Amino acid sequence: MTKQSSKPYFRIAVSGLYLALRGGAVLVWRAVRLLAAGTQTSPSGDELNSSVRGGVLNFRTGKFDDGTDPAGIYKLD
Repeated sequence: MTKQSSKPYFRIAVSGLYLALRGGAVLVWRAVRLLAAGTQTSPSGDELNSSVRGGVLNFRTGKFDDGTDPAGIYKLD
């Protein structure tokens, strides 16, 4: 009779472990979705993202850079 009385406890323990693991997986999945939804990408042609702040205006590209573009057209001082 000892084996028969321990089976319901084993089933309850396995069910509880399954529910805990599933709940944890759902929690992790929702956290990943929340963090992924907050990411924001900018297009590669974004002028502020691709230019150096300050710098010298390159008239060939119309963007500010560090003044070392060999084919760039810069204002002569």
